[in-house]
Order: sequence, then C-alpha cells, then structure tokens
Amino acid sequence: MTKSRLETVLSLGKGLLAAIALTLLGMVGIAALAVYLRASDTLIRVLNQLLKCLAILLGVSVTVGRGGHRGFFTGMALAIVYMALGYALAVALGGNAFAVPDMLGEILIGAALGGVIGAVLSNLPKPRRRATT
Repeated sequence: MTKSRLETVLSLGKGLLAAIALTLLGMVGIAALAVYLRASDTLIRVLNQLLKCLAILLGVSVTVGRGGHRGFFTGMALAIVYMALGYALAVALGGNAFAVPDMLGEILIGAALGGVIGAVLSNLPKPRRRATT
C-alpha cells in the first residue's frame, strides 16, 4: 500500500473513531432524556437522526479537514462505513430487523451528507499557522 493510501486509511480510522465516540456519548444523553423526562418516541427518533448527522460531520471533519484532498469521496466512504457499522451493531445486539429499502435509503442519505461535508471542507483554505517568535 502506498504512503498516501495508508495515510487515507489511518485518517478514515481516526474519523470513524471520533464519530463513534460522539455517537456513544450522544446515545447516553438520549437515553437519560428518555428515562428522566419520558421523551416521546418521535423526539427520540429525531434526536437519533440529528446525532447521526453530527457524528458524520465530526468524522468527516477529522478525516478530511480544511483543505484536504478527495473530500467528496472520503466523506462518502466514512459515512457509508459509519452507517453500515451502526446497522450491523444494532442487528447484532438483537435489534429489530430493518426494512432494507429504509436502511439503504438512510445509508445513501448519510453518504450524500458525508460527501457534501467533505467537498466543502476540502475546498476551504487550510488554516494558517501562527509564526512563533
């Protein structure tokens, strides 16, 4: 594997870990909200979707960064892996079987979001370093 590809894979790993960490923290918060405030199922579903979007945003930000390369494809890849792992984990933990069209639709929406975020980030100028004197 070339150095560039290895760097991309490692970057994807870091971004995926950041997205997973945010998801775990967010799920604890959503669970607390559900238990203590007796939140409705609709509110929990909405918060879950927002959490997925924020996790993809964070993961792509860590992976691509400002001025990164191939942001669109890298962002899509991160989002697809994140969403697929989420569904696989939910099924493995005994969750309900998902309707395949709904699941694929959500994965595609996540991929589109990751691609857009990656494209925007890669087209932003890199942050300037301060000169130390």
